Amino acid sequence: MKDAVRRLNEEYGFKLTEKEIDIVAEQAEEAALLFQSLLEVDVEGITPLTKIDKRVIKTAPIKRRSR
Repeated sequence: MKDAVRRLNEEYGFKLTEKEIDIVAEQAEEAALLFQSLLEVDVEGITPLTKIDKRVIKTAPIKRRSR
């Protein structure tokens, strides 16, 4: 996980210290454990439930001033 954080640090120029990289990697590993059981759920063949809120009213686009 540390290697992934280091790559992101270099790619996006976050300028993280080694200590910060360790902290972020540790937090990412903890988050991965939380989502482990969700990733194991087989949802193949299940249609997602969608709900449309008909109370939403479209508004006119905002006119922008020319500069």
